[in-house]
Amino acid sequence: MDSEQLSSEMIMEIMSRASLKTLDIMRCVNKEFNALTYESYLLDLHKKRNKIVSGFLVQCMKNGWMHIKEFAPSPESNNIDLGFLPYNARILATSEQGLMVFKNPDLKDYRKDLYHVCKPATKQVLTLPRPKEKHTYAKFAIVVMSLKPLHYKIIRFSECPDLRRGKKLTYHCDIFDSVTWKWRSLKHVTLADGVFLTNQQPVTKSGSIYMLLTNNNILKFDAYSEKWEVFSSPIPYDESRTSVELVKYGGRLGLACNPPNTNGCWEIQVLTKDGLLEKEGVAVAKCESKREELKALYDSDTSVMVDIETLLFYRRFNQQGNNMIHKVVLNGSWPYEIFSFRSDFEPMDLK
Repeated sequence: MDSEQLSSEMIMEIMSRASLKTLDIMRCVNKEFNALTYESYLLDLHKKRNKIVSGFLVQCMKNGWMHIKEFAPSPESNNIDLGFLPYNARILATSEQGLMVFKNPDLKDYRKDLYHVCKPATKQVLTLPRPKEKHTYAKFAIVVMSLKPLHYKIIRFSECPDLRRGKKLTYHCDIFDSVTWKWRSLKHVTLADGVFLTNQQPVTKSGSIYMLLTNNNILKFDAYSEKWEVFSSPIPYDESRTSVELVKYGGRLGLACNPPNTNGCWEIQVLTKDGLLEKEGVAVAKCESKREELKALYDSDTSVMVDIETLLFYRRFNQQGNNMIHKVVLNGSWPYEIFSFRSDFEPMDLK
């Protein structure tokens, strides 16, 4: 055993015993450390040694209403009980630090909603001030700015039907800041003619929120500077409607696409430091049946598929294919939305 191999083993051993906060700090040390923290072997070992909850919150449609259904744990993960949440709660956003934003109808006035921030692993819930309701709901995201002290922002993009001009659609942006404990409004975001936000969930990375547009371009909103921009995608929109998903791949923003005549294989393009999306060398996911749909990339080797009432975790062991390593059978409902989630069991001061 040479010194380099020993050093690598020691690093892996230290990382596997680190807290979630420390593991996130290690990702900022260098490129090699960052890549290690997304290795499937390390993540599985870290979950077992630290009792980490990691997986997906599943939301289903029932009688025309969206409901939190259950938690689908990843391999080697602990489970959590969501029974403390209101039965009609709807997830709006989650963060990698174990926070969730949800809403439910106000019992005093069903025409209005109550908004909450929550840490499901510790069953902590705090009601938020109500934002303005005059705009149609579109997208929510939560960005944790710091952990000590806890500081987060909740961003809401809402359609402004009254501000339509021709084929252009304007989005209203509201921000809730945990420091001021207030909502405030920013300038409207107007997209190009005939372009809208898709139904996909936003992806957060390094303090920025990314949202896929209907022309396959990407809207980026920086939670620190509170500025937005649109950048082009290397996957042009075409009438064949090639499936495209905005994902995270090894901690980087990625676009997964399923081109025609690829035998169910999804290809991935990741965002580089230069702001360009470049294609990875191999496909990262493959559908085993025509019913399966790619929903997320759990780690650098594991893709998450949905098939009727199940979540399937496929791990790629070589360039030729992948094997199912974990199957979560849901309680009789199609998973309309899944939200990536990981958490420890340490209480947080939510305000």
